[in-house]
Amino acid sequence: MTDDIRGWIFIAVFFLLPGLIGAWIAWSKGRNPFTWFLLNFVFPPTLMVTLFQKPLRAVHGHYRQCPKCREFVKWREAVCKYCQTELL
Repeated sequence: MTDDIRGWIFIAVFFLLPGLIGAWIAWSKGRNPFTWFLLNFVFPPTLMVTLFQKPLRAVHGHYRQCPKCREFVKWREAVCKYCQTELL
């Protein structure tokens, strides 16, 4: 394997992959995927920041907002983990 191919594989694994994963996670939390792609591409450790962020808004199929405490919970949860309110 030539050095040129190794260089492209290194870029793909250590920069492109975290960028794409970060963009998908940001999109699922209602954030701008292009901005988070660039941020995670340039600084791959920021992928951890993207993982632990709260969503900005309700995203169908991913997150919904509790009607009582207004916190965001995962779409599949039947009870709010903050106030124990049943979700419809």
